[in-house]
Amino acid sequence: MSTVLRPVGSQPARVYWIRRVLILLGLVVVGVLVWAFVVSGQGDATSQDPGQEVPAQGSEEDQEPAPAGMVACTAADLTLTLVSDARTYPEDARPVFTIGYTNTGPQSCTVDTGPAGRDLLITSGADRIWSSTDCEEEGGERLLLLQPGEGDVAEVTWDRTRSDEACSEGLPEPRPGTYSATVGVLGAQSAAAVFDLG
Repeated sequence: MSTVLRPVGSQPARVYWIRRVLILLGLVVVGVLVWAFVVSGQGDATSQDPGQEVPAQGSEEDQEPAPAGMVACTAADLTLTLVSDARTYPEDARPVFTIGYTNTGPQSCTVDTGPAGRDLLITSGADRIWSSTDCEEEGGERLLLLQPGEGDVAEVTWDRTRSDEACSEGLPEPRPGTYSATVGVLGAQSAAAVFDLG
């Protein structure tokens, strides 16, 4: 105990006390740095939403829901594709269309990939046959954040009925022949998917 309070050595006691103070200060600084690192690591872990996943191009389930305040996509930001699951459909077979959304703009933006955000239109020549927006009941919204170059897909099945904006009943059923389908989202338009009904 006496050597702690009264340092022994060839140097003056003041030298030993200064060394001890410096060592204690160093230990305090190290302790503060370790504490700050632990606290900041916990903060990062709790700030992340565990249910939110990184968007994966072409994967409908893995897309990231759009946070509030993000910029909405425009027609210039979107490239749309529309593909039917067959070229010819026998009688009573229902066409299934796959809609592809790709953000080809320079920045991240949000787009509604749910039924409320798209218009799938089927025509035969000049005849308007069916639209996904006709008499739509509470079309679900599915707002996603798409990074530049990333995309999403959705499927729509047509029940081979005819519709109009007035929700008219007793419309004639579409006849066998050649049909064309397009999809529009936010002013962007896909190329036509041509198919035949038997």
